[in-house]
Amino acid sequence: MRTLVATAAALTALLTVLAGTTGTAAAAGPAPLAPADLTGSVAATGISLSWRQPAGGPAVASFRVYEGGAVVRHTATTSAPMQYLGVNTTHTYTVTAVSSNGVESPPSAPFTGTTWTPGMAPQCDEPAPLTVFDVTSSALSVRWSVGRASPQLALTVNDRDYGIVPGTSLRVGGLTPDTAYTIALRRANCDPRNAPVGYATTRTPPGATNATTAPRNLATTAQTDRSIGLTWSAPSDGSYVHQYAVYDGAYRVATTWTASATVTGLFHNTAHRFTVVALDVAGNESEHSPVLSLSAAACPVLPPSPSRVTATAVTASTLRLDWTLESTAGSYTVLDGDSAVATVTDPGAVLTGLAPASPHSLRVVGSLPGCPDTPASAPLTVTTLPGPTDRPAAPLGFRVAQPTVANTYDADVPLSWTPLPGLAYRLYDGATVVGTYPGNAVTLRARGAERHQYRLTAVNANGDESPPTAPVDVITPFLVAP
Repeated sequence: MRTLVATAAALTALLTVLAGTTGTAAAAGPAPLAPADLTGSVAATGISLSWRQPAGGPAVASFRVYEGGAVVRHTATTSAPMQYLGVNTTHTYTVTAVSSNGVESPPSAPFTGTTWTPGMAPQCDEPAPLTVFDVTSSALSVRWSVGRASPQLALTVNDRDYGIVPGTSLRVGGLTPDTAYTIALRRANCDPRNAPVGYATTRTPPGATNATTAPRNLATTAQTDRSIGLTWSAPSDGSYVHQYAVYDGAYRVATTWTASATVTGLFHNTAHRFTVVALDVAGNESEHSPVLSLSAAACPVLPPSPSRVTATAVTASTLRLDWTLESTAGSYTVLDGDSAVATVTDPGAVLTGLAPASPHSLRVVGSLPGCPDTPASAPLTVTTLPGPTDRPAAPLGFRVAQPTVANTYDADVPLSWTPLPGLAYRLYDGATVVGTYPGNAVTLRARGAERHQYRLTAVNANGDESPPTAPVDVITPFLVAP
């Protein structure tokens, strides 16, 4: 028995090492710039993160979201909805950018958010300073964090009311030199209405005034997953325009001599809020055009394939497969040869009910929401351990009764199945073993507003597993606000 255990351990280690060698050469080259302006919109069950990738440095292929030093999300765009976090839980995130060579940037500044307390309406954020920057004699930029509840924020600059401003930043032009300005951000959809959430004061330096009116008719000419073309008309007053500048929120993204520009270096399915401004010879800014809200194309032209695929022979009946996708997939399909053998919602799968000493050529395909599937990963061959051939049949009657709220923060999830003599039952949540049970039922305690995908296998006296049941998807309930 000790010889068999030692052999299995050695084989497991060898398979993992061999599988991990694909695509794991040491990254080389300069690192991208760190992502900036990480913010999040906090709701009852999750936190929607967004950030900005500064211009310059090596091209960025993907991003990694970290919590507590571990990667919790890979994405190929500048946002990440962190869903089903559980109610009244606090999370601190940072984000790094990754070049096409696999070189990772330094982390962004952290963002911390706490999901809502069950049974309570969301409260407005406490007033906090706005960030005002890039102040000239004719313009200023302002940036803020979204915070709790829906991001309906209204901005005023002295007596100028900009109404509800989407996004997290804005450039304001056409200001008067050597003048004090008060910038106020108010919540438009939180009781009490117009509750202040941001406040700042600044003064423009002395300088010349740009009396040119704003450019007109800002429109798009083309949109791809990496660029957006824009065009506009000259100011209506016929004033001389030296140049035009295009802003995305508070940040200048193009300067041009003509009434058109193509903004590049974007990421698929990202929201952008463009304005255009007329510049005089000294660079003073006119009033900005009305905001044009656009999104880059939803689907990447060249989606990545799953990588860093590893396979481990666990027993004579069971294999474990892990992988990474530098994008956000709604689900993954595991192929054995050309046959789909598992569909899972998160990276990682356990294949059970397999024959002993049987080879399997495994590939993984990611399903991108609303987009074509990714290319399949490179095939990886792994063989189950030798052992007995007997396999129990898949459990029958696996079901979840209605989950119930257990207390302020938690829910109970009752699971049951039809037992057979001489068998135990192993419960999986995704690729994680929850436990092995001798009876016909178990009730799990979980945080409210979490997502779980349960499967059940039967286990015989040799420790070999049956094929799994169909998955049972559960979102745990929680107390809602009155």
